Amino acid sequence: MNDAKRFLAEQSQFPLVMIYRGLKADDCLAVTETLAEAGVRYFEVTMNTPNAADIIRLLRRRMGSEVRIGAGTALTVKQVRQVADAGAGFIISPNVNADVIRATKDAGMLSVPGAFTPTEVLRAWDSGADIIKIFPINVVGPEYIRQLRGPLEDIPFMGTGGVRLDMAEELFRAGVCSIGLSVHLLGPELVQNRDWKAVGRRALQFRDAARAASEAGL
Repeated sequence: MNDAKRFLAEQSQFPLVMIYRGLKADDCLAVTETLAEAGVRYFEVTMNTPNAADIIRLLRRRMGSEVRIGAGTALTVKQVRQVADAGAGFIISPNVNADVIRATKDAGMLSVPGAFTPTEVLRAWDSGADIIKIFPINVVGPEYIRQLRGPLEDIPFMGTGGVRLDMAEELFRAGVCSIGLSVHLLGPELVQNRDWKAVGRRALQFRDAARAASEAGL
């Protein structure tokens, strides 16, 4: 099974990529352990998080093959190579950069660039991307995904950017295979208080939104 098929298969069970931006290493580990127990499999450490490569290396070492650890906000080939050495399994970016996509695939990692317009989506896809992240999705909402999927139905889309629970089910109904979610969107007060069990319960609500969309006949 290639990376894209594995991503789609695993996301069908819990369609969520948890994003760590600015979180300390020990907090990232605590959240990952909690959410892995809940069923989340994909965790993204953004490159503008201090010591991002070290956090990726820590999570890979402590969590093993139980979860997939990758890098987000990866803008350069140098960053791709840096996190590949740290053990990252996927690269997520906010933009389309053909060199970054090629470097990601050359390193044997899943490529998830960010796009917004149909032209950007096709440029990313033609450059070898596996999944296309529509970003920022909160600006345009679920109907935009429906419209994109009309002519581009064979391209798997992930929605990221300000996704809240009340939007999640409609995004899944519109056809996204996954959503990217900052841990802070699960509850800033929970993160501040380090109430990771409550964070886990919030994550399950997003999973349930996906299941509700599926049961409604997506």
